[in-house]
Amino acid sequence: MEDIINTIDNKVQIIFERTSVTNMTFRDALWFTQEEYNALTPENILTLQQERFDNWEALVNSPPTESNDVIEV
Repeated sequence: MEDIINTIDNKVQIIFERTSVTNMTFRDALWFTQEEYNALTPENILTLQQERFDNWEALVNSPPTESNDVIEV
């Protein structure tokens, strides 16, 4: 999917999608003011997108942790 760029209420929305090596799809959006968007290069935007994808992929691929904490209600 190519990035989709929208302008909504003077904000720029960039919708993007990545697919992991295990074939899971990550879809997200970055939001910027027009001034912030104008100051970014395409490389900056790709870096931000990749950081979001990498964080998501690390989260979904990390093994569950067991907690010994007791929560009393």
